[in-house]
Amino acid sequence: MPGSGRAFWKLIIRGQDRVLAWIIPNTAQATKQRLDRYLVTVEELEKRTGETFPEVPEYIQADKPERSWMIPIGCNRG
Repeated sequence: MPGSGRAFWKLIIRGQDRVLAWIIPNTAQATKQRLDRYLVTVEELEKRTGETFPEVPEYIQADKPERSWMIPIGCNRG
């Protein structure tokens, strides 16, 4: 995956106990409305990208929320 241009990834760490990670294909079908389909665990993100994220506590690296966090009202960056 690294350098392939077929996908990109994003990791958001919120405090010490919440994390979201995505691997999103670089296609027109990958829209904001489908974002939850691309959620992965931090473990999966590390495995597929070859990156490591030591700032993510080990006890949440296997967690995968059912859905992404809500976009705040008034946020125009979605």
